Amino acid sequence: MLQVATMKGQVTAEYLLLVAVGISLLGISLAALSTIKGAEGTVYAREKARMVAGDLSSIASEVCALGDGNSRAYSMESAVLECTGNTISVSVGNETASAGVPGCGVECGGEHSGGISISNSHGTVIIG
Repeated sequence: MLQVATMKGQVTAEYLLLVAVGISLLGISLAALSTIKGAEGTVYAREKARMVAGDLSSIASEVCALGDGNSRAYSMESAVLECTGNTISVSVGNETASAGVPGCGVECGGEHSGGISISNSHGTVIIG
C-alpha cells in the first residue's frame, strides 16, 4: 500500500515538472516574439527611408536633367527630409537614408506627408 501512494506522488511531481517546463517554454517564446516584432519595425523603417530617398533622388535627377521649370509630383507617407548640397536625407522613425542628385543642388526640409512637388528652379531642385 505504501508503494502505491509513493507512485502517485511521483506521477504528480512528474506532471508538475512537465507543466513547469511547458510554461517556461511558452515564456521564452513570447519574449522571442516581442524581440522579433521590435526588429521587424526597425527593418521596415530602414527600408522605407531607403526607398523614399531613392525615389526622391531619381525624380530629382530627372527634373534636374529636364531643366528649369520642370516639376514632378510624388506621394509619400510621413517622413522628415533634410537636404545638404546635392544630397537628400530621409528619416522615417529612427532610421535615416541618403541619396545624391548629381548635377543640381537640392533644397528641402521639414516633415512631409501626402503629395509633394519636386521642381527645378534655375538649376536648383526644390522638394516640398
